[in-house]
Amino acid sequence: MAEIAFDLAQLFESTFGYKTQAFEPDFEEVKGINPPGRVEQGAYGSAYYGRSALGREYYMPVTLTYPDERALPSPSPDLAFSDGDDTVTVLKKWDLPNAVIAISSRKVIVETPMTERRGTVKELINIEDYEIVVKGFIIGASNEFPEAEVATLREVYEQNVALSIQCPLTDLFLLRPGRNGSDKVVIKELKLPIVTGVKNIRPYELVMASDEGFSLVLV
Repeated sequence: MAEIAFDLAQLFESTFGYKTQAFEPDFEEVKGINPPGRVEQGAYGSAYYGRSALGREYYMPVTLTYPDERALPSPSPDLAFSDGDDTVTVLKKWDLPNAVIAISSRKVIVETPMTERRGTVKELINIEDYEIVVKGFIIGASNEFPEAEVATLREVYEQNVALSIQCPLTDLFLLRPGRNGSDKVVIKELKLPIVTGVKNIRPYELVMASDEGFSLVLV
């Protein structure tokens, strides 16, 4: 059987247009009498390192938790079930394959010019949702198109509810007391860029926005 070799970092650059060391972390060595050990997880418990289906270690894994509705097994005649009790919703976790993550946000600021004075008066209105972009590769375990994994990606994208995201980077922005510790996001876009030369690798891009619950008070 022929062996297929590829450089994932180089493939990422040719697909998305910039370099990343996420797939081959190369950090400067900390020298000293007792250099510290590698930190394995962030302050909120999310892991700093993950492994792909092929066993390759990569930095800053991203996990999404989403609901999955399943049919219950046929009930015993001795058990009473009401109408609508034939399904159950469970939570599924999926580690986004070989993920590289970025976060951005903008402030809404009203600028009012002042008569006969330089500059403007700036009023901060609010901070917009955090936009979270995840880019990565789905890699098939064999030299074939990773159909099952792409189907899982489609299933996650088609969820029309807020999902939970776990990642050391997003934890710092989302799991704050000011946001009531909400790690919820909604998926806005899915992209499957073109890749040439390989058939068992499929690049993907997910664009998400943070979702914060609000309590409405009737007056």
